[in-house]
Amino acid sequence: MSGARLGAGAFALVGLGISIYLTVVHYAQGQVALLCATGGAINCEQVTTSPESNVGPIPVALLGVVWFLVTLALVAGPQLPLARAGSAGWKSLWLVWSGIGVLVVFYLIYSELFLIGSICLWCTAIHVLVIGLFLLALNEWIEAASDVSTADTEPG
Repeated sequence: MSGARLGAGAFALVGLGISIYLTVVHYAQGQVALLCATGGAINCEQVTTSPESNVGPIPVALLGVVWFLVTLALVAGPQLPLARAGSAGWKSLWLVWSGIGVLVVFYLIYSELFLIGSICLWCTAIHVLVIGLFLLALNEWIEAASDVSTADTEPG
């Protein structure tokens, strides 16, 4: 497994842990402490209890759990025997999936800054991890594309 994929796995595990914690806080309704500032510009409680913290009845944190689980599967996917032959496809899928994550992060940052008026440090950590995962996926995809173009141009 490449260093980028090992790093991505670590990022995804940290993101999964934070997302699980925020999901538990959401459903525990005060029985589990939200360990973050709750006043001023940094106010995790205001962010995590705002209308923007849900997509319909589903908390954004729970969607984060799903996103990071899929990311872990995509990062580990090429290691599975059945997927090895198509690892370039896995890298493309990982890139698209992480790109979707970045688009969601941009919307969530917009929501925090302009709709809610507060920032959540836990959410910011998630945002940094998602952007980091996108950059790692982009790097892996560029390397795979480079390997393919090099193989195409070498005399056979």
